[in-house]
Amino acid sequence: MGTMMKILLVLTGGTICSSKNENGLNELSTGMAVPSLVSMYEELIDESEKDVEFETIAPINTLSENMTITKWNTLIGALKEVDFGQYDGVIMLHGTDTLHLTSALMGVLLRNVGCPVMMVSAHRILDDPESNGPDNFLKSVRFIRKLNEMNEGGVFVVYRNTDGISFIHHATHLEECGDYSEDFYSGDMIEYEKLMKNWDSEYTIFKNKIDNSGLHNSYYSNHLSFKEIGELTDNVLYIKPYVGINYDRINLDGVKAVFHNMYHSSTINTEGDGPTSALSLLQRCNELGIDFYIFPCKEGSFRYSSTAPLIEEGAKCIYGGTWEEAYIRLLLTYNK
Repeated sequence: MGTMMKILLVLTGGTICSSKNENGLNELSTGMAVPSLVSMYEELIDESEKDVEFETIAPINTLSENMTITKWNTLIGALKEVDFGQYDGVIMLHGTDTLHLTSALMGVLLRNVGCPVMMVSAHRILDDPESNGPDNFLKSVRFIRKLNEMNEGGVFVVYRNTDGISFIHHATHLEECGDYSEDFYSGDMIEYEKLMKNWDSEYTIFKNKIDNSGLHNSYYSNHLSFKEIGELTDNVLYIKPYVGINYDRINLDGVKAVFHNMYHSSTINTEGDGPTSALSLLQRCNELGIDFYIFPCKEGSFRYSSTAPLIEEGAKCIYGGTWEEAYIRLLLTYNK
């Protein structure tokens, strides 16, 4: 056997690090995750793939629905201590509920660390025969191996949906699981098997989609290094529009930036100046010196007159990519 491939496993918790308790409910058992995963992995491979050595760190231990910015800070602090030059790849085990957000964070911070980084989750605990965790893990190791052969890096998610098809996603493009769903999608995802079988023709196209995602704005840096990031705080307020929203009920204490999602037509309610109009919140932000961002909206090319007053009052447009990536970049920028 030749040189061993060295992969760092970063454990954060989630279903993939859980097991059933005496009441039949999932609870964290992170210490058992690595032996279980490695054992399952070794049962699925042949002798030629047993050249992998795993090292483990466990900076946090949480169900992903309980993820907080404080826990993100702990995770980032641990990653700052990692010498990525020692590894051929990194696999981060994470729960599915907030996978789309932590993936966006890691996709921004770790894309240029010098080795591939994979985010790996499971929709069932590992000892459930229906769990996609072992398959997601196996394919992530194989994807790291392929990227190493090509001297490529980046941050990705490999996830097998419930129809049995595995997709590779750019980490910053991953979208939240839909209601009543256990499947993940992204705008430029590609079938794992298709990419691996047609690497030469498919990978360049897939890679270029992260470099040309369109999420490039002068309001924040596109080249943030996690070594430069200080402690994150909850000073970016994310708002999603809905019928019945009352902006007078929104507390702006400690807020440095408001990130307001829009409807699919790049619109939100701007009728009048009462508490149902986003203009009322924008005016409060202007008085307090709080930056106000709207997404997705391309300055100069929106179609509805209801959008114009926001820009006239100083709202900043962000367009392209996912709201998750835009939120993460703002969070990092306002905590730099």
